[in-house]
Amino acid sequence: MKKWQIGWGPIVSCNMKCKFCYSENSRKNTQSLSYQDWVSFIDNNYKYIDAINYGTGENTMSDEWFKLVKHIREQYPNIAQALTTNGYLSERIMEDSEYDEIIKKSINEVDVSLDFSAPMKHNEFRGQKHAYRWAINTLEYLKDKDIETTIVFLGSPETLEKENIKGLFEIGKKYNAKLRMNIYRPTNGINDASKRFIPSFEQIIDTLYYINNNYRIVAICDPLFSSILTEDNYEEDPSGSNSLRILGDGSITPSTYLISEEFKRANIKMLDALKVIENDNLFNDVILAPIPKECEQCQYVNTCKGGVYDRRYLWYGDFNERDPYCPFRNSQSIKFEKVKVKRDNDFSSIHDGYLPTMFFNC
Repeated sequence: MKKWQIGWGPIVSCNMKCKFCYSENSRKNTQSLSYQDWVSFIDNNYKYIDAINYGTGENTMSDEWFKLVKHIREQYPNIAQALTTNGYLSERIMEDSEYDEIIKKSINEVDVSLDFSAPMKHNEFRGQKHAYRWAINTLEYLKDKDIETTIVFLGSPETLEKENIKGLFEIGKKYNAKLRMNIYRPTNGINDASKRFIPSFEQIIDTLYYINNNYRIVAICDPLFSSILTEDNYEEDPSGSNSLRILGDGSITPSTYLISEEFKRANIKMLDALKVIENDNLFNDVILAPIPKECEQCQYVNTCKGGVYDRRYLWYGDFNERDPYCPFRNSQSIKFEKVKVKRDNDFSSIHDGYLPTMFFNC
């Protein structure tokens, strides 16, 4: 019996206006399901759930979300729960002390979205004048309560500037937080609006070398970058095989970023939805995607396997294409200096093995 790592956005509402948001279109003109729908799904499928991360929209806006995580912790304590928040958590905690108790008892870890160390830049990037203050207040709260904390930032041309990376690590050190980078994904297509957020291969590599030389790389959960940059810390893409995504309307997809209509394979309102997904192999077109022919002679073919599923599809609309960040399109003779990846003995994160991402520490 498979136990899934689940990314779930039960709340479609958000109090920010991020132009880079990967889920805006999927949440637009959509209503969140009812609390009873959520509870019924959990009660019928808990045996198939290892961990849940609650992501976009901003779940802390909903009183019923707090009820949900409390229910899960009380009834199914073996299910790990994590929250990704834009920082609004701190506002809700101040409103009601009950929410403080729920977070302390029910949530194993919290990711706080913070893209810029400069307050005005972060506020502008997020389209919310309180964004930076909320994030810092939440980091202070989590440190005070000794809750496992990660600062998650978007990997984009602006955020990857060295001074910003340095500033984010300083904040991470102050609040005892790891850092995690999600490389931007153009879920609404590659166009003039999305191109400004797409970092180049060189920018990503330079950032990883900078972090390697000045801080610590904990994990590169990305088959392409782990293959070319590490000696033996190869990571597979877990999308569809170990992890899945639940959207606000209950639709279930194989990946955090493959959320368009063609990837909605089930819904949490279906009876035994997770069992059906496994038994009927509903994600096989993703997890059994062929290795592109161009990759067959590559020295990294057995570990990279064509790269990240979602990037291949979002860039080219086809799993037969290799990862857009593949550096070997013009030459197989390129050599890359290896980085040191050091996982702490006590390192654990619900995002580790959930989606292609990268972890760092001070």
